[in-house]
Amino acid sequence: MLYGFIPVDFLGGAWRDDALRSWLSPLASAFLSRDFISAIFNMVFLLIAGRYVEKAIRPVGLGVVFVAGAYAGALARLILTSGSPIPSAGLDAAVFAVIGAYFMLYGVPAAIPVARHHSRTAQIAILAGIWLAIQIAFAIVAQNFAVSVTIVEPIGGLIAGVALARPLLAWVYRKA
Repeated sequence: MLYGFIPVDFLGGAWRDDALRSWLSPLASAFLSRDFISAIFNMVFLLIAGRYVEKAIRPVGLGVVFVAGAYAGALARLILTSGSPIPSAGLDAAVFAVIGAYFMLYGVPAAIPVARHHSRTAQIAILAGIWLAIQIAFAIVAQNFAVSVTIVEPIGGLIAGVALARPLLAWVYRKA
């Protein structure tokens, strides 16, 4: 966990003292696993959504979404939970960026029960709210809850994926 992103460490001047580690820690923390189950779920979601996102915006676009999701999750933690001493670990932010890009590119699948009369962005926000409620329920049951890592970081990644999907699609097909 030495290489995970820690907001209080970053704000404490680590970005000046050890710049390389500080600026690469959001990306490095994506490859640190909190536990085996979350690693499996993240890989499954990455395989499901990632292949469709890759078809639409090509491998470079998928990489941009993935990296932007990791950094957006760290930025969200830095802004919303700046005093957190807990290091980031896991693919949650990056995977949520890929999922957000998938929803923006392809829409919300019909199997997911979300009202269809809302805009696509509103549907994604509703799904994020449902996910948030599930995370809070699990946190109450498990009694080991880090708001900054389990909620704030993935929401930051989701916002990055939603924001980047259409511009990357336009960039890929700019000559069409």
